[in-house]
Amino acid sequence: MGGVQGYGPVPYRRNERVQVTERWEALSGAALFALLRSGLTNIDAHRHRIERLDPTWYLPISYWGRWLAAVESAAVDQGITDGAEIEGEIRRQGNDPAQSLPPPRMHPVDQLESRQNDPTFLRSVDRPPRFAVGDTVRTSPHAPQAGHHRLPRYCRGRVGRIERAYPAFTLPDTVAHGRGENPTYVYAVAFDATELWGPTADPNQRCHIDLFETYLQPA
Repeated sequence: MGGVQGYGPVPYRRNERVQVTERWEALSGAALFALLRSGLTNIDAHRHRIERLDPTWYLPISYWGRWLAAVESAAVDQGITDGAEIEGEIRRQGNDPAQSLPPPRMHPVDQLESRQNDPTFLRSVDRPPRFAVGDTVRTSPHAPQAGHHRLPRYCRGRVGRIERAYPAFTLPDTVAHGRGENPTYVYAVAFDATELWGPTADPNQRCHIDLFETYLQPA
């Protein structure tokens, strides 16, 4: 939710396990991984599709429901299916996603141009990192761009300290939109809780957030 307020406390159960309880949930995950392996999408584009869901859809549906909606959107974008076929299949199954699905119409993998040349996100760059452990930095006060990015709303324009410097990774901001990998250094930045949430926050707590170098300026 990026720090949106007004939704109350986050439900939390100690030692809770992430579980797939319905067959359609497993199929949603399998469909996404098939799209990723074929090169028809990438994880950053998938996240951006979830972000673009209408709030009236996003809020009431489950985690896996959001995955399924994004997979359907990717399938339409790539010409694998269309909205009419999806709606027709829903009506055929009586709005029950747990029913067995027929084999989807998929292009043969050998006809696809894979964009997943490297399955990892780690890259090397020919310049040194801009920041080092111990540096004090301020995050950008605004969203880096109108599309996908990884700068949470609640830490924009806040001052923190570099706790750890990572190697360079592919930049989600551009990968999600097909604008290249643009490898960028990443840092673990520690923020005092009071810096993020005001004087009523616990002064003894800190929040660590992994942030790309392009989001940071010297404080």
